[in-house]
Amino acid sequence: MKYLVTFFIFIFGINTITICDLCADQKRIIILNTSQGVSKYDIVIQHFRQNIAYPIKSYNLSSSHISPHKIKSICSKPDNKLIYCVGAKACKESFPFRINKKIIFSSIINWQRIMPNKSNNIYGVSNEFNSEMLLTLFRLFVADIDNIGIIYSDKYNKEWIEELKANAKKVKINVMAQKISQRNEFYQSMIHLLKHIKVFWLISDPVVMNSQKHLFEITYLCNKYKVPIFSYNAIFINYGVTLTVSADLPTIGGQAASIANDIMSNTDVSNKIQFPAGSYISVNMPLVKKYHLHINNDAFGLINNIKE
Repeated sequence: MKYLVTFFIFIFGINTITICDLCADQKRIIILNTSQGVSKYDIVIQHFRQNIAYPIKSYNLSSSHISPHKIKSICSKPDNKLIYCVGAKACKESFPFRINKKIIFSSIINWQRIMPNKSNNIYGVSNEFNSEMLLTLFRLFVADIDNIGIIYSDKYNKEWIEELKANAKKVKINVMAQKISQRNEFYQSMIHLLKHIKVFWLISDPVVMNSQKHLFEITYLCNKYKVPIFSYNAIFINYGVTLTVSADLPTIGGQAASIANDIMSNTDVSNKIQFPAGSYISVNMPLVKKYHLHINNDAFGLINNIKE
């Protein structure tokens, strides 16, 4: 009887140690959301959560309850193994902890502009597509495109524009990129550009456009000079834009989750910064006809939404 009791105590002790070890190994993922209630962030986070099997705690940085001290406390906890940052503010808040934490980002404009020089622990999904892929896609849709105009700011898109110009040469498209540093420079730059281009490419740049009023100004000028607009947001198709190619938000969330699962399981992540894997393409057919654009038949199979 004495040996039987000793045996059960031994087994109980082993099980207790095992359970404690499992609890210790059950690391958490932290989500830092720049602003809760913003659709482009919430959709990505929703699909990230759906593809994660590990415990998650989410924090909204637009909340008055989240102070810099609170963020430091959250990011410093040893059982918070991974930080998923959604939006630019969340990325900037988390980067100081990159020495001891793995960080995944998404939903920021031109990630290169805020990326720290040493980024061994930083992973992410770019908000922008590979520029060569986009130019090839434009060429596929409208074969006779040769001159495309862009207005941008160095603050948000310097690195992406440099890459774009290099890739444009590969597909034999001339990109005329006009730089502005503040919004009051836009009008004259736009007028000059519209006289020399066949398509205006409206990219994501808050200096160029940060309100609906700016969008209306751009579509008005392009309509006046009979220049179609290609852009990045599907909703613009209802406001005078001819073609939009946007990143598929659920796919971005899934990609970020895939990276997170690999990191949490100690699997090597070979492609640390990924381009969006999914796209959503919309075409405004009345504008296609108005501007006499000839869309290749092969391209119609890629379109997700046709506005008649």
